[in-house]
Amino acid sequence: MEPLLITKSDFIPYRNLTVNMDDSKRLEPFILEAQRIDLSNLLGKRLYFDMMANIASYNAGVAAADAASTTYTPTTDEQWFQKLLTGCGYTYTWPDRSTTTKIYAGLKPVLVYLSYARFVRSDNVRSTQSGFVKKTVDFATQVSDKEIQAVASRAEADANAFFTGTEDFMADNAGYFGKYITGEYQGRPGDAFKRDGKRTGTRLSAIKGNTYLHDQKKYLIR
Repeated sequence: MEPLLITKSDFIPYRNLTVNMDDSKRLEPFILEAQRIDLSNLLGKRLYFDMMANIASYNAGVAAADAASTTYTPTTDEQWFQKLLTGCGYTYTWPDRSTTTKIYAGLKPVLVYLSYARFVRSDNVRSTQSGFVKKTVDFATQVSDKEIQAVASRAEADANAFFTGTEDFMADNAGYFGKYITGEYQGRPGDAFKRDGKRTGTRLSAIKGNTYLHDQKKYLIR
């Protein structure tokens, strides 16, 4: 099975979760769903599976090096996908040739908010021998389904905001990621990937396609 790209600790900078939560039973299934469904649709299958393969090989290399008390040297592909996932700072050249350092937050906050949206929608519904039930709490008022939906929708909006940084990072570094942008995202069929923003399911935009890359080429790092 593919590795989980985030853990409970990755939620700390963005969302507060109870310290008593059992990650394996309650949180990890939502992370896995967000990876396999939401994130893979956003990135496209080729980029998603290449990322998963390189993250897995990087983790295996680091684990083997730690066991041997040595230092692991990642491949070029592994380095790029680590940056894509965890974020980085990189030099960006403006049209007037001046430069600045852009700070890219990575895909982790995108996945945090996607997972959180799935979590808040489903966590209070439990399967029992008597069927599906909603949990109740003492000394507190349970929020309505409408309020839960509002929280989830805000989380998806935050995921979308962070994902624009991923789009920019890939366009700014098209020397490496251009093969994914031009090969995967231009002319994709289906309402879920139309550039008018109309989607079914999670309301997030797909990575901008070849037109966007062409429009941005004058801004790319040289």
